[in-house]
Amino acid sequence: MKFFLIIIYCLFLISCNSTNQVTESTFKIQQFEKSKSELVRTFKNDYSLWKNNDDFEYYEDLRFNLGIFETFELMRESQYRKMGIVTDLSKIQNIIDSGKPTFLEGWSESCVYCKMGEVALKNLKEEHSENVNFLIVDVSNRYLEDVTDALMFYEIVSTPTYIIFDKNGNEIHRSVGYAAEGEKLSNILFDNY
Repeated sequence: MKFFLIIIYCLFLISCNSTNQVTESTFKIQQFEKSKSELVRTFKNDYSLWKNNDDFEYYEDLRFNLGIFETFELMRESQYRKMGIVTDLSKIQNIIDSGKPTFLEGWSESCVYCKMGEVALKNLKEEHSENVNFLIVDVSNRYLEDVTDALMFYEIVSTPTYIIFDKNGNEIHRSVGYAAEGEKLSNILFDNY
């Protein structure tokens, strides 16, 4: 009898969860229409904040055109995932142990030097994208899972931090702080394919 009640209870929970998911997604689509909403402000190449007639706020991603989000946190989390930001230590370690060299970047959205480094690293990432794994760890992580374990394991205490691992997962280079040394990093990567 207990077994039968447990099964009924589980089915009830599953049906409640799936109903809520449909209702929430339907609610999102019905509530947001640009023609019936007011643009509050736009942050160039990042996001726009909209408010509809019922005073609901929505965030439109402008970085990657990922769509409309009900909260700033959901939008930022989606942007971070799109950027390749990884926070889970086991996922990071699996990527490093994949048999390809890995470039790990300790990064923060509020770090001016990290943003300056993005310019130097853009060409590096394009040049080596086929042969090297590129990872970003958000040091001041506010939108994804807790990153403390990864920061402690890789001893990332300042931003930006660049760590290069060879194809066997051994650390072969580390630099901390801003330095436009794209060519030097590129040569290190070329030597370790």
